[in-house]
This record gives sequence, structure tokens and C-alpha cells, in this order.
Amino acid sequence: MANSRIVLDPDIRAVVDQIQSKTRTASPSQAIALMVSRYGRHLIETWELDPNRYPDPSPSSSYSAAEPPAIAPAAESASTDFRFTEPIEL
Repeated sequence: MANSRIVLDPDIRAVVDQIQSKTRTASPSQAIALMVSRYGRHLIETWELDPNRYPDPSPSSSYSAAEPPAIAPAAESASTDFRFTEPIEL
């Protein structure tokens, strides 16, 4: 087994400590090794996504022509006489 030393910022160390507690690993090194073994390959493969491999989904692939997307009904308690009185500045 190769030995390596890493330095973690306090915020990152707190997350590693939470992972160690949740996974019941014996040390921060084991918690980091667990994360790398479970999620490392995914991170490497998806760090820079290829837009040709993952194109934007088209609405037609999500909904059939006979089934338009459902729109949530308006809340009954919502006031229908609301009006904007001031212009919106962006």
C-alpha cells in the first residue's frame, strides 16, 4: 500500500468526518478511499460532459403528442385581482 499525505481545508475535513461517521470507516483515509472507489470513475467520466453524448432532451421525447404536460391548478386562496404597480428593473 502506498502512503500519501493530503492536507484538507477545515470545511472539507468536516465533510470527511461526517462521511466517516455515516459509513463507520475507521479513519479519514478509509473514508476518502471509499469515496474514490465508489465515485471516482463517475467523476472522471463526467467531469467535462460531451454535448454530443448528452444532448439536451427534446420535449417530444418527454411527452407524447396526445398527452400535454400537466399544469398545476391555481391555489384557491390566491387573489385574482393582483396587479403589478411598479416596473421590474433587472
